[in-house]
Amino acid sequence: MAAACASSVVDPLHPPSGVYLIRSDDFAAWIYPLGARLMQVWWLAAPGGPRPLTVGFDQASSYQQDTMSMGAVCGRYGNRIAGAQLIHGDQHFALNANHPLGHCLHGGQYGFGQRMWEVRSHHGHTIVLDLLSSDLDQGFPGNCTTTIQFEWLASSLQWTANAHVDKPCPINLIPHPYWNLDASPTIEQHTLVVNGSFYLPLDTLELPMPLTHVQGTAFDYRQPKRIVHADIAALDAAIRIDPSTDKHHHGLHHAATASVPGLALAVHTDQPFVHLYGGSGLQPSEQHLGVAHTSGAGLCVETESWPNGPALGTVMWHDADTPYRHTATWTFTAD
Repeated sequence: MAAACASSVVDPLHPPSGVYLIRSDDFAAWIYPLGARLMQVWWLAAPGGPRPLTVGFDQASSYQQDTMSMGAVCGRYGNRIAGAQLIHGDQHFALNANHPLGHCLHGGQYGFGQRMWEVRSHHGHTIVLDLLSSDLDQGFPGNCTTTIQFEWLASSLQWTANAHVDKPCPINLIPHPYWNLDASPTIEQHTLVVNGSFYLPLDTLELPMPLTHVQGTAFDYRQPKRIVHADIAALDAAIRIDPSTDKHHHGLHHAATASVPGLALAVHTDQPFVHLYGGSGLQPSEQHLGVAHTSGAGLCVETESWPNGPALGTVMWHDADTPYRHTATWTFTAD
């Protein structure tokens, strides 16, 4: 394991001011209300001392300049919406176009990941945060009330999102931590398995094309495979999760498992897709907590609904009678 982290002088049980601690026996998490953000996860019982498991900053204030959604909740609609346009019946909505190619990315320039959420409750192993997004916020229709809950269940950190909107609106809330389980400079030492046989390749506009089988592509992780350097730039697409309800994880589907010697992270969800991103766009920062920020330093395993869902005609619209819910769990197993 590389000594690439700045955590030797950091106490995992005493986060910076304004950051909230929740913990289990062997793990702890720091939650920052800006973006309802999973600022850091700590393996308290790691060999050699507590180990940070995500890519992040050492000070909460640094996240005000974060452009990579580190640990944040992406929404109202995470991932891309083509041309930053919504059409619903005879209604047209112009969204905030914050993507270089003119799309709406992760809910717009001031999406949910850039908002200061209100902490409703905070206990030893649980925190609940609320956000009210007004009608036409970033162009999205309807007043939207959202609640995010983080809760430790033994060695599983469960993330639950609930949203209610009073006008028809597409919703796709995505948790966006960058994982690095062994504090090596990049994720090239990680082994990855993904429970998915089809993925959505991207076109030249970085928009998803029709589902394609993963065989023979960089996204074939149906069997455990080590991530290599060439994968880092290639990893940026959504894989459709094969149905495989796991009764041991609250009826959720197994999406993916990443592992290094001594520790595995299993991701389960009720959503249809998992978007893999190899962190190729991460830029250096002197204020890092955990591994140094560099291309490939962290792996995003984003549980989500359809990327560009509204443009694809999928049923992504919610209203007063159809609330939105998304559950994901990150389960850690040490050996």
